[in-house]
Amino acid sequence: MKRLQEISTKQLSIILGLLFFAITVFLLYFRPQESWYDDAFWADWAYKLSKGEFVTHVWGGGQPSYSPLYALIMALWYKVVGFSFFTAQLPNLIFALMTYLVICLRFKVSPMLRTNLSIIGFAICFWFSDTLFWIFSCGRVDTLCLLLGILTIDAFIQTYEIGGWKNYLLFCLWSCLEMATGFEGVMFVAVFIVIYSCLQIRISLSKWYIYIGYAFSSILSFGAVLAWMVYHNCGKAFLRTIFGFSYTLNTIFHFIETGNMSFENNVPLNDTMTLLQKINSLTIDGVANNKEYLVLICFVIILMIIFIVKDQWKIFASSSKMFIIGSILIPWVYVLAGRYATYYSWAAYVPCIIALFVLLQNIEIEKILVPLLCIGMVTWFIISPQYSDLKRVDFKRDIDTQNLKDIAAVQINPNEATYIPYKWYYYLATSNNNLYFQGSSKYPKIMTKMILRDEQEITEWGKVLELEYVCDIRQYKLYKVLGDREQHFLK
Repeated sequence: MKRLQEISTKQLSIILGLLFFAITVFLLYFRPQESWYDDAFWADWAYKLSKGEFVTHVWGGGQPSYSPLYALIMALWYKVVGFSFFTAQLPNLIFALMTYLVICLRFKVSPMLRTNLSIIGFAICFWFSDTLFWIFSCGRVDTLCLLLGILTIDAFIQTYEIGGWKNYLLFCLWSCLEMATGFEGVMFVAVFIVIYSCLQIRISLSKWYIYIGYAFSSILSFGAVLAWMVYHNCGKAFLRTIFGFSYTLNTIFHFIETGNMSFENNVPLNDTMTLLQKINSLTIDGVANNKEYLVLICFVIILMIIFIVKDQWKIFASSSKMFIIGSILIPWVYVLAGRYATYYSWAAYVPCIIALFVLLQNIEIEKILVPLLCIGMVTWFIISPQYSDLKRVDFKRDIDTQNLKDIAAVQINPNEATYIPYKWYYYLATSNNNLYFQGSSKYPKIMTKMILRDEQEITEWGKVLELEYVCDIRQYKLYKVLGDREQHFLK
């Protein structure tokens, strides 16, 4: 009977994963094909790579500065399935499905999902939280970071507790790929390795080879990525992006590049704050902006205290304790490292859900709390204004039709260099190689037309370019660029 229950639980997790994956793909397919700057940056870089180029006209332009694995994967994907809004977003949902299945079927956090009720609750929390739905449904690199992070942590635990060359080599492989994907994912893994090692402090020294392997694979991967970026003349930009969240390192890189120690522009706000200010301001704001996480972490803390008071803490394996502690600590680690918790909330939210279901397995009110949790999660997903633009379903394509009309009114020719809103990226990316997108301030602007959003943009561009107002395009203003355009650059 127990064996049958185990099989049915695994089958249920697969069925729910595929069902909720299908629902999110449906929501994606009938969503307006608009982008925002991160989404457009990654799509454009990957699209250029698929065409044998390297530069991008989006967000920083000409000098990509992030770890390249995600863009390379997407470039190969575009070669196979073609380039469009849908094909650019779909891989993130596939990565999300893979992450879900790894957690349910492979991940060694015991005991987490041993009942059908827990499987249902975990699946709903995983797929229908605003926080996770946002990263699954846009073109950022976070979902791949999450998948590789979960695989790395799983291989680490298997190597630590079971051993074997297979687990060890997998751990090193996933570590390499994580470093080549994004530094935020490396931090995600490092936090759990530190927590797990502290929980097993008496035997950690005897497992020294695991840490040597992690350090070697990460350094090797970072060196390979840096060499590749240097080859494409993007080494400095890459280093400043990876380490630029530190004001001191940002200043050093600025000095290497310019010979000037004065550095005031483009410094993230949190790098000028004191340690206490970061903890009191950014951490609280970052957590509070993710209301679901705030609610769930309260549940985790309350349940954890109950088990400690009842002297039941010892019933949890070290892997379980690692996620319970990590779900509480991770937001602070990211903020103190200079990364806003709101951008990388997945790094805390997934461990928080896992920790909650680890704790729920051992209390009598699971059958009451899990249904209430699911009802609350789905209700918030429907009514929450946060990320509501990602949940729009437009069967008639009214928004797409209106955007195409607006673009037609601008009369953009394929060979014209034109400055346009990010949201129009997917409509125009394959038809015009001279598009520059709003928000990018580092391109040489040799423009024939510009679409500006507000008076500040109009004033700034008017200082370096001679503009002639043409007409309004909904909330935008269209200008012709006059004079000798070849001599004008935005400083």
